[in-house]
Amino acid sequence: MRMSLAIVVATVALASVAARLDGAHAAVASATKVCTPQIKNGPKASYWSSVSGIKVKNGTTWTVLATGVDCGKAIGYSKTFLGMGSKKQGPWAKAKLGAPLPLKGFTCVKMIDASYDGMGKSSGGGLCHVGSTPGASPFSPDTFAFRDTGPYSVAQIKQFFHLS
Repeated sequence: MRMSLAIVVATVALASVAARLDGAHAAVASATKVCTPQIKNGPKASYWSSVSGIKVKNGTTWTVLATGVDCGKAIGYSKTFLGMGSKKQGPWAKAKLGAPLPLKGFTCVKMIDASYDGMGKSSGGGLCHVGSTPGASPFSPDTFAFRDTGPYSVAQIKQFFHLS
């Protein structure tokens, strides 16, 4: 009897913790916005994200996700990284994989993904976090990411990541 009661108590405790964690994840995900408009005619990228499963070959349409960062600012910073409005390559195209990207008040990096064929490494975007520590994901608080999303529309991206 005591063993059964202990198992019930442990199960309820684990369910409670799981519900809190799931609620915390949902709160972060619901705070993430897909910024509009998408950035068209950006630099080409080919990659395969092992995290999201998104696979893009020679894409030139970029999407910005922001969690706790103003979308207008995140799009503006992303355009600068991509060299939009300039005849020169932006800092993102010039940076090595995993290298820092300069932005005052943020810690930004060129993301590392698998190459499109899965045989090497490539990058499909960048990730920036407010402050001096790197962001863990585009869904972390005070973070924005810019990703080449190729043919995917804003509606498809929202659906894919379960965002409203």
